[in-house]
Amino acid sequence: MFNIIPVTIRTTYLKLLTLLCMVMVFGCECGSPVTRDWSSYQIPSPYEGKKPDPYKQLIVWLKPGTTRQEFNKWLQDSIVKKENNELKIRFVCGSCDSTLFLMEGKGVELYMQGEVANGGSSSKKKPKVTGESEAVYYSTNVPVRFPGAVAPVKPARFPGKPSFSEPGVKVAVFDTGLDTALVDASYLYNAADSACISGGSAGWNFVAGTNNWADDNAGRHGSMVTKLITDETEKYRKNSVSILPVKIFDADGTSDLYSTLCGFAYASNRKVDIINASFGYYESRYRFDSSGEETAGLSSPLLLRAFIEEYLTKHNIILVAAAGNKDDAAEDPEYNPVDPLQKRNLDSVHFYPASLAPVLPGVIAVTTVYKDMVSPTQNYSGNIVDVGVQADGVDNNDHFYFINPVDPGSSPVSGSSFAAPVATGKLAAWYHTYKHLLVSPSPAGVKDSIFNILESRPFPSFLYHQPSLADRVKDGKWIDKGRTAGFK
Repeated sequence: MFNIIPVTIRTTYLKLLTLLCMVMVFGCECGSPVTRDWSSYQIPSPYEGKKPDPYKQLIVWLKPGTTRQEFNKWLQDSIVKKENNELKIRFVCGSCDSTLFLMEGKGVELYMQGEVANGGSSSKKKPKVTGESEAVYYSTNVPVRFPGAVAPVKPARFPGKPSFSEPGVKVAVFDTGLDTALVDASYLYNAADSACISGGSAGWNFVAGTNNWADDNAGRHGSMVTKLITDETEKYRKNSVSILPVKIFDADGTSDLYSTLCGFAYASNRKVDIINASFGYYESRYRFDSSGEETAGLSSPLLLRAFIEEYLTKHNIILVAAAGNKDDAAEDPEYNPVDPLQKRNLDSVHFYPASLAPVLPGVIAVTTVYKDMVSPTQNYSGNIVDVGVQADGVDNNDHFYFINPVDPGSSPVSGSSFAAPVATGKLAAWYHTYKHLLVSPSPAGVKDSIFNILESRPFPSFLYHQPSLADRVKDGKWIDKGRTAGFK
């Protein structure tokens, strides 16, 4: 005799069995959210649409060894949470660094607000966060600018590229791009190998995500910076220079930290020797909570420092950085709140990446000097700024100016963004004299050794010490921009 199960009971049993199978296959959601993979939040076209406010974007960089599962869990626990907060990921670095993410959305903003409330802000008026967790480094995607605007220039005439006696040195110029009507195209980086970004073997535009790095800035800022570099190498005709245009600024001179970081990873992949960084952003030394009150501890750009160490320091790449200008500080509230008179002093206010010069051996911070004075419109510090570049002159408004390198008859230019490429050009011209130091297993003291070698060159001499500058520039070091001493 068979035990016949009633139809209603059998139907219920089948439903329970089906549910059990679904749980086994898809996982139980018994009170806890399902952890999604980060790729499900990725925006398909990261360059399309209106660019969001960078202060509402969060940069996240995975620490070495962090697994995909650990990152997914961090996103769930920190950003998405139970409330299913909105999260969008703009992924634009490609294979240059597949662990660097740019995030936005409601969940990101709530996370950043929480960090500010805990004293994670480094600003009174523009809340920013920077720090690390067990799995990641993170930072607000702050705006990055080059100082000031310049007037339009006329096309240059090239006398022809001279011959050089030493092997070439590769210089990446992070700026508004390059106009080949102003800089001889024979200086362009030429590499047969493929880059970490498809089509980017000879330069890249991080603004539009293309290999069109043409300079569209009205004043051709990037082209002038590049011409200052090539002019210095032409003076000595030692190391030839190859220019890699890394366009991180749009036409009006606006960029952000994320584009800068992607550019560092890209330039490292291109095996450059020197990077010229005629830009930066301000940070107060202090941290503030959500009410604007100062909290314990100083601000520290952990992500930026770790990223430079990974992609530049470990690869022996020199980063020449502008020390920053007073005009920028006057518009940005990131001063020392206790002593506003010190807002040009980098001991009291931070201007990155230049302010990393004391802690990273490959970062060289540059300002402008004239005789025994630092420009009254530029930043200084006897502990942080490595060298000053002697200006070509001083105008009636106390601006320490340089002759326009692409149009000498036009208005001169001023700012630490033009002092930096002069130093870059000198370093490139004499790269063969010190490059062996860069592979030293002990980086401490390498920068001083480089300057010692450059200073010891008896002919032509261009690096000097001015004791009265020592409280404004480390050891009072300054570069005579025009000095060739009849060198041939």
